Amino acid sequence: MQGGSLDPEPLNPRRYLVYLKQFVSTSNAMDQVFVRRIIGSIFYALYNYWAAKTYSRGRRGDGPYRDSFRLSEFFTDMISLGLEDAIYRIFIYRVAADHYVLNPTKIRIITKPWKDVKIDVEISQDKLVKLLDLAIQILDFLEKS
Repeated sequence: MQGGSLDPEPLNPRRYLVYLKQFVSTSNAMDQVFVRRIIGSIFYALYNYWAAKTYSRGRRGDGPYRDSFRLSEFFTDMISLGLEDAIYRIFIYRVAADHYVLNPTKIRIITKPWKDVKIDVEISQDKLVKLLDLAIQILDFLEKS
């Protein structure tokens, strides 16, 4: 794909998010491994789709094929679309799910634009359902952009 174009649609996570929402909403008492892995996957599914759309519009990032984009760029774009609250919530749960073992816990963000924010986070299946709703809201905007 060196220097080539990219169709972002194969990375569109709509079917994945809808499937997860149905699965999570109908599952009884999911364990922490499921909940944590799903939180991480929804964040990165949105990020990868955004990156593919960004690349397909001609913007280039880092790496040998210039197809690696910084999280700060993703956050800046989400904020410019009016999605700061939605992406912030998904991100803080992603940080808690991937980097902290206690639940509930207090996390510290080390990434801009929220660097040094400290917040209490409790991971649960109910919160996951809400995060999936926020992810679908973000995806609605990404598909139109």
